[in-house]
Amino acid sequence: MRPKGRSACSRLTRGGSMKVAELMQTNLKTISADATIPDAIVELAQAQVSALPVIDRFGRAVGVLSTREVLKAESERRAEDTPVLAIMTPWPTTIDPDFDVRQAAQEMLYLNVQRLFVEYDGALVGVISQTDIVGAVATAKV
Repeated sequence: MRPKGRSACSRLTRGGSMKVAELMQTNLKTISADATIPDAIVELAQAQVSALPVIDRFGRAVGVLSTREVLKAESERRAEDTPVLAIMTPWPTTIDPDFDVRQAAQEMLYLNVQRLFVEYDGALVGVISQTDIVGAVATAKV
């Protein structure tokens, strides 16, 4: 959803302001910290994503699980009952939905991460990735 008269590209590249909330993905797939490695493989494949936010029993994001961690665990021949909690990267990088997309892009570059999870009032509400930002610029009508 963008205001009429200004393309996403102009709002991102010409000093305009696009909020993370306008570009983030909200149909998040998550995985429980208690899930096992085989569960994670299935969830990542079904969701067709390279990473999933890991949530605790209260629904709070406590980490991120990427295909890299799963492949590493498999190569180390970890036990199948190993919980996701043991292989995830803790403390996912989060951002507020009211942040400017340019700020999000700068944060990703600075932290060398592919995505930022979006939290509002402590609840996970979305994710924004480098691909989302590039896609917005590439598909916008100038």
